[in-house]
Amino acid sequence: MRFYRREGQHILKDRTLLRRIVRYAEIRESDRVLEVGCGTGNLTHFILKKAGKVYGIEKDRRFTGILRKRFEDEILEGRFILIEGDALKTEWPEFEKFVSNIPYSISSPLTLKLLKSKFRLAVVMYQKEFAERLVARPGSKKYGRLTVLASSLCKAEIVESVKPHVFHPKPQIESAIVRIIPEPQITVINPDGFERLLRVAFGMRRKKFGSIAKKLGIRIPEDLENERPENIPPEIYAELSERL
Repeated sequence: MRFYRREGQHILKDRTLLRRIVRYAEIRESDRVLEVGCGTGNLTHFILKKAGKVYGIEKDRRFTGILRKRFEDEILEGRFILIEGDALKTEWPEFEKFVSNIPYSISSPLTLKLLKSKFRLAVVMYQKEFAERLVARPGSKKYGRLTVLASSLCKAEIVESVKPHVFHPKPQIESAIVRIIPEPQITVINPDGFERLLRVAFGMRRKKFGSIAKKLGIRIPEDLENERPENIPPEIYAELSERL
C-alpha cells in the first residue's frame, strides 16, 4: 500500500512503543477512548486490549476497509465504532481518553478541538517541534501563542521523544509523545480578550510590549514596557486580557 506523506500518513510499527503509548494513557475497561487517524490499526489493536469501547475516526477509505476487516469481531461486539470522515469536521462522540498518532499537518486545529472537548486524559503523538511549542517556557524561542493558550486549558508534558525509524514511511523529523490533562494552569476571565491579546502580541513578537499595548489601547505596568511577548508569562497575559 502506498502512504501519502502530504497527508501525514506515517504508520507506527514498533510494538513496544505502541504498548508504552497505551500505558501512558492508563486505559481501563470502563474507558471510552477516541483515536483520530487510525491508519492500519496498529495502535487501535493495543487500545482495544485495554478499553471497554473505542471510537476511531479515519477519513482514508483504503484504511477504513482494512480496519473493518481487521476488527470485524470488535465491530460486531460494539466495542469498536469506526467513523469515516474528517476529524476536524466530524462531531466527536463522548469519550474519557484520547489516544492518537495524529496527522501532523492538522496538529493545531485538532489540539484546539480536543482542548475544548470534555475528557480526562490525552496521549498524543506530535511532531517534536510542535510538542516543544506546546510545553515551552517563557523566554525560550519555542514559547508563543500556542503555549500561552494551551496553559489556559490544560497541563501538558512531553513523556518521550521518538525517532523516525519507528514509522513507515520514515518522517524527516523527530516526534514526541505528549500527555495532556485538562487542568488549566491559569485563570482567564475574558476569553475573547485573551485570544485577541495573544493574536496581536505574538503577531508583533519583535516589538516591545509597550508598542503592543498602545495598539490595543490598554495601560500596562512600566516594567513590561520594554519586554517582548516571548518573555511574558501566561498569568500576566490572563491578567492583561481583563483590560480589553
